[in-house]
Amino acid sequence: MSENRARAQARADYSRATRQARLRRIWSSLRGQDNRLVRFEDVKSAAGLAEQHYRGVQPIRVDRIIGSLGRSDDFDRAFLPRRKHTSGKWVSVDAAVQEGIQLPPISVYKVGDAYFVVDGHHRVSVARQNNQVYIDAEVIEVESKVPVTADLTPEDLDVVKARREFLEQTRLNVLRPDVDIRLSMPGDYVRLIEHIRVHKYFVDQDRREPLSQDEAVAHWCDQVYTPLVQAIHRSKILDDFPGRTEADLYMWIVEHAYYLSQKLSRTIDPWKTVGDFAERFGQRPRRWLRRLMHKIRDVLMPESLEAGPSAGAWRHERLEPHPQPHVFPDILVTITGAESGWLALSQAAEIARREASTLHGFHVARSDGEEDRVLAEKLLEEFRFRCESLGVPHTTSWTVGDPAREIVDRARWSDVVVINQRREHGRLAERPLGTIFQVVAEQSARPILAVPGTAVRVPQRALLAFDGSPKAREALFVFRHVLSCWGVEGSVITVGNGSDDQAVLQSALDYMAEAGISDVPGRLAQGEPHRALLQAMQQDEADLLLMGGYGYQPLLKAFLGSTVDRVLREAWFPVLICR
Repeated sequence: MSENRARAQARADYSRATRQARLRRIWSSLRGQDNRLVRFEDVKSAAGLAEQHYRGVQPIRVDRIIGSLGRSDDFDRAFLPRRKHTSGKWVSVDAAVQEGIQLPPISVYKVGDAYFVVDGHHRVSVARQNNQVYIDAEVIEVESKVPVTADLTPEDLDVVKARREFLEQTRLNVLRPDVDIRLSMPGDYVRLIEHIRVHKYFVDQDRREPLSQDEAVAHWCDQVYTPLVQAIHRSKILDDFPGRTEADLYMWIVEHAYYLSQKLSRTIDPWKTVGDFAERFGQRPRRWLRRLMHKIRDVLMPESLEAGPSAGAWRHERLEPHPQPHVFPDILVTITGAESGWLALSQAAEIARREASTLHGFHVARSDGEEDRVLAEKLLEEFRFRCESLGVPHTTSWTVGDPAREIVDRARWSDVVVINQRREHGRLAERPLGTIFQVVAEQSARPILAVPGTAVRVPQRALLAFDGSPKAREALFVFRHVLSCWGVEGSVITVGNGSDDQAVLQSALDYMAEAGISDVPGRLAQGEPHRALLQAMQQDEADLLLMGGYGYQPLLKAFLGSTVDRVLREAWFPVLICR
């Protein structure tokens, strides 16, 4: 290409580059972003640059050149020219490229994966404009105290500085080099240091000798941060929060855990906290749509017609991420003040002894008036006294609101809800069977242990009602656990007279055999299901019935009735309604 044509083309290229620069400046201004090059001086201050190493001349990727030493105002982030005084040299460089003239290497500092131009800004600008992938550069690599990446922007420098100061104070990069804590907000690093300080304080209370600073940091990382991050990754909720890091979620979930601990008056399992946080705040379309539908439902649909959670939700949330030897470590017990209601506590205590459980007493008051507050405190004190007498761990809490809705909400933080199924003269008596109890039984996200108003019996023999439905399969899972871990005997019953019913019964027996429990008797019964179940309980002298939850949608059940309801109305034994 001739010299005149090369310069003409170069001037046209420069005009196009300046137009692009103006458009980018307007767009960045509208978005509130700084589109200038990153200043090397600012990176040096924020990241704590240290030793330098000469790496010689080598090809480097043009798109990783993000900053400048001394000329950050002359070019934007894409190395487009921002100042008129750059035109003469820019055109000359571009013309030389058009003519095929070999240009000398540029000079750069390398920090992490990013490069900062010392000499050769116009050559980089022309290379970017011509979509050049590599450019020869004389490289001086500079070590930094924190990693620097090629996506660094001027807005990120405060975060980089805060991270450096965090590492200087904690030495976490030395103590736990595999742990990479990246936060999006600079102030969160300061809060993280406070987390470590508080953690050290409480650990020191349980030790004869206080932890050193290094020991406290390592202990916090191993016992608090890492387990929660593992829960975050296992639950895959990072996908729900695009653009955020695992450390961001750690900070949010810790705050959410504190909120829950204040609301529930107890510490919540990290796995449950992570799941609840994702459900409440996750950005996936399905979660957002579910929250919207719940709001619409709350406004339009009577609670008696609301559907409960899908079958298997409890087992998936509670057990599948991290299987445990005990299925019911947290037991919610409703406190009504009625004498038969205390039978629910006694029955829950029998489970607690087998499951190493904590009982969580919960009362719903009419109001926050003085009379109801005094009553609530008396009931909680009585609950605590009885738990201490029974020798079981416990917590207590109370709130004001609609009993059914509050119990259903609180159930999410437990593994089973123990509630008296009889009508009382106390708080649960304001509605007949089919209202408070039934709403809880239908909508609870956890299994329900319905306790009759009769003497408490230590479970010795269990009967599983199995019809092959998804909720019955959940009952089968719990049945296997009860027989394996509670030291009780059991049998299985299927009501029906067809070949399909026999196959359903056999599938349950096969499931138990695969679990190593091969001596479980099974029977195929006929007639009305609830009558058959009551007769089987009497014949077997069983004292615990396990069955799946309500099989119909609530509206359909209102017309057709429910085997669960019919059993509960006549049951003299506890009934475990599984999800």
